[in-house]
Amino acid sequence: MAWIEQTKKGSRISGGPQYYLQDLSPNSSQLLTHRKTCPIRLWTIYGIVETGLIAVSTQIGKVGHNRVQRADKKLRTLSIADQVAYWYKLKSSDIERIEFQDSLDKEAFVISPTQITFFKARRPQKIDKDSHPLTLTANHRSALLCEQIENGYDLCNTCQPWVSNQVATIVEQHKTAGGNVDERDLLRASGALSRIGINLGLYRTHGIDCQNSFFEMCGYPAYSCPVEIEEKSSGFLATHHRVHRKQRLVVLCLKHDASEVLQDYVDVIELAELSKWLTQ
Repeated sequence: MAWIEQTKKGSRISGGPQYYLQDLSPNSSQLLTHRKTCPIRLWTIYGIVETGLIAVSTQIGKVGHNRVQRADKKLRTLSIADQVAYWYKLKSSDIERIEFQDSLDKEAFVISPTQITFFKARRPQKIDKDSHPLTLTANHRSALLCEQIENGYDLCNTCQPWVSNQVATIVEQHKTAGGNVDERDLLRASGALSRIGINLGLYRTHGIDCQNSFFEMCGYPAYSCPVEIEEKSSGFLATHHRVHRKQRLVVLCLKHDASEVLQDYVDVIELAELSKWLTQ
């Protein structure tokens, strides 16, 4: 397991803390040796984010370690420890050690935290990773989404039945509607979805349907993620959608009927399954 250690604990004024990369996997180590520097992406409670940080090879400078630093020193980019603390809602950003799984994504270096150790803390804090943190289907139920729904998604007692009824009505109407129903009809659920932290952006006629969507759940920071609207998830397999699968997004559909869609950085929210959860 790879890990990041913070150094210069007692001399933050003289340049600030530094973060050394230790025990990298062979693939990551070889890539960093070959490229000298590599952009870093962080796996958060919602999924991948860009950090504005880079991994730097021991071959550069006189530090003598593979390390993490700002990609642009002129920008006030948060340190890797502060970004982990921000996205995982930790009590303190004073992190001493981050254990993580490292992987490569389009020649970027991906850090997936598994365990955090704080200064003077007796026990480390474990972090669970969900391969599809924004998915709710019959076969995969995101712990994040389930917690959001089970805790009442910060709604009053009168609002909860309204949200449930709005989604259930759309699901039932589509069962008997037959053909010629436009996928945009699912946007009628946008008001109810916003109540549970799923905020759809403007629907666009070209490219990804709701590009400027964001998710905000369980007290975690808001996470920007485009949303594609499909009556069935198999619609996402169309030729003109292949390019979309190169970036993280969520497919919002009435029915999830194509298991191959749920892979890599694509999540699926099935309204029919969501309706079941809302009525439990």
